Amino acid sequence: MARFRYIITLIVFFVMPALTISFGQTINKGRDKYVLLTMPYNMRPLTLYRGQFQVNAGYKFAVWTQSYNSEGDIVFLKTKGTGSVYHYYFVDLRYGLTDFIEIGAETNFIRRGVRSESVTYAASAVSTSDRISVNKLTEVKGMGDILLMTTVRPPMKYRWFDLSLTGGLFLPSSKYEPQKPTNTVVSTSAATNSFTVNYHYNYKNGYGVPVYLVSASFKMSIKKFSSEADWTFKTPVKEGKSIRWEETLVDKAFSYFDKSYRYLLSNAYILNTSLHYQATGWFDVNLNGSFQRTKGGWTEYWGNKYINPETRLFTIEPGFELQISPSLTIYQVAGFPLKGKNSYAPFYLFTTIRFSNFLSFGK
Repeated sequence: MARFRYIITLIVFFVMPALTISFGQTINKGRDKYVLLTMPYNMRPLTLYRGQFQVNAGYKFAVWTQSYNSEGDIVFLKTKGTGSVYHYYFVDLRYGLTDFIEIGAETNFIRRGVRSESVTYAASAVSTSDRISVNKLTEVKGMGDILLMTTVRPPMKYRWFDLSLTGGLFLPSSKYEPQKPTNTVVSTSAATNSFTVNYHYNYKNGYGVPVYLVSASFKMSIKKFSSEADWTFKTPVKEGKSIRWEETLVDKAFSYFDKSYRYLLSNAYILNTSLHYQATGWFDVNLNGSFQRTKGGWTEYWGNKYINPETRLFTIEPGFELQISPSLTIYQVAGFPLKGKNSYAPFYLFTTIRFSNFLSFGK
């Protein structure tokens, strides 16, 4: 199985680009590069033009106030005293080798904290002394893995129908092992022996192992209306290894030790669909639907393997694309969760700024 996966990777990264270059065409000198840069969405192919360079930088702000349980029922996290704010930054670079082949790289940075409800324990129900308050904060922060990808499409001029195929590989950017917890104990009243215990757990961003990506996209335009759909599959190259931190509390002081464990990431399936209306040459409005599912994989706990729970999430995203100048475009979407299973259900705003130009033009 592993040998088969490596063969698929070699085909995606080396054989397919070579075939596409062989049948590719150069840009007609009669076309002006500013016409190509300002091409509205309903007239654009699924890959960049030859010599076109593009940088996308985005920021997603999400508020996680609800989730879906294993039965698919909504759970309001505020009633449990749990809240989370999610900050996601990403950047990707793309370059058109020909009109029909595109290469790119992408990474991200995440900062997210989950603060649980504070709990207070007392010596008795009527006593105001000897109280222990417990707070818990779980943070995920750091750079994500680096995705290297290649996208190809049929060697034909886009008119109303287009297809593309993408192959990629996520490469770990750092160790997946979490940092040691930074728990503290703070005395609140020496006279009554009351104190507060603050649990602070620190985790890193990323998969921890290489992950394959395969994606296929479809686009169709009729006058000012367009529809697009893409399907993406992610699967790990191999099992991963990491550590968990265990702590003991003695005389208001924490001590830690780590325990190694193995894991296998779940396979991820993502389906996106969108409907577009090109209101004018520089303004496109759209309505997107996103379905995400993970299945399979396992995680080891104290020598035993436990199957990862299956997750599902369906989100709807109204958005728009606004062309500011030939080289600058802004995208904005808002995400509203509609249905899910074993998944958080965040509301989010996602803003992306795209810079595009030509490093070379013509032959």
